[in-house]
Amino acid sequence: MEIIDVIIKKLHHQNLSPEETRFFDTWLQESEKNLDFFTKLEQLKNKKEVIAEIASVNPELAWQKVLRKYEKETRRNQLQLFSRRFLRYAAVFVGALVLGYVVDTFVLTKQSVTLPSNEITLQSENGNVQVLSSNMIYGIKDANGRTLGAKSETKLDFRGIKYVDKLIYNTLTIPYGKKFEITLSDGTIVHLNSGSVIRFPIKFINGYKRKVNLIGEGYFEVSKDKKHPFIVETAQMNVTVLGTKFNVSAYPEDPSITTVLVEGSVSLSSSLVNSKEVLRLVPGDWANWWIKTAGIKRKQVDTDIYTSWIDGRIVFKNQKFGNIIKKLERHYDVKIKNNYQELNQELFTASFDVETIEEALNSFAENKNFKFEIKDKLITINKP
Repeated sequence: MEIIDVIIKKLHHQNLSPEETRFFDTWLQESEKNLDFFTKLEQLKNKKEVIAEIASVNPELAWQKVLRKYEKETRRNQLQLFSRRFLRYAAVFVGALVLGYVVDTFVLTKQSVTLPSNEITLQSENGNVQVLSSNMIYGIKDANGRTLGAKSETKLDFRGIKYVDKLIYNTLTIPYGKKFEITLSDGTIVHLNSGSVIRFPIKFINGYKRKVNLIGEGYFEVSKDKKHPFIVETAQMNVTVLGTKFNVSAYPEDPSITTVLVEGSVSLSSSLVNSKEVLRLVPGDWANWWIKTAGIKRKQVDTDIYTSWIDGRIVFKNQKFGNIIKKLERHYDVKIKNNYQELNQELFTASFDVETIEEALNSFAENKNFKFEIKDKLITINKP
């Protein structure tokens, strides 16, 4: 029996014999690399890519090939862990393992689902996508009608799941201009900032580390469990904890990944090379991991500046306007075109909560004069 034959059947939800099920479960449990590898293949399937018959599976060698290609791409591409762009690179890797022709049996069924880009969505492991309406309360159910979690306004709660006995991943996407909170099965609370994506198991399983993948920004209040470390994976950096409160910002368009520790202790490591610890933080530490050079810098900061977004505030302290622009875009769900390049180097200290984008820009203009025009969601800044 070949593992790849069983994998293909699993990817297409075909029934496995008892012997095949035991064989597959044993293969998954042999190493986390096997589990990660199968998860990535499922990810390709759910993104409607075409998977041909694969000749062999070597998770260690295969994933190293992905990483080498991944590291050579531009910074933007490096951070698109769940994006279509990264999945295309992964699809190239899958294509390198095929027998040389595409088997029609393995062409994935396409879904004709069009979703509004400004809605919060939850994608299940089988590819089904649900829009989470912010003003409704209801249960989140699986394909068999069993309850997975509860939805209440801008919160999801996955505590109390009993029947799940394997790792099943969902993906939660938060658009610009919105925020969301999710409670994971272990009680860990995650606040997600606008423009963020988190991939998480609907239930953590004994014997496996508690892993989630993040694009964007999240504030984590992790439940303590010494036997099962909690790991936040980003494109280049992993944050490992047992129980603590910290903020991670890993937006694709930013040149660095930042971690701010509020309480407890966390260790940082490279997710591209190995799991060896690079730096351990103490409360009040701010660590900045530069994508291009893999260099890292640490300093003590006022953590409130980096966590105020949870309460609907955005705080800037001696920040360049060029960096402020992107945060304004995410917070207000707008696009800002700056034709006044000198303005990008100006430093500003400011705090906003209930102010409109127009009021915020007027506040900046009082310190460094500039003109701006608002047309729908496009803002154009010009010299005075």
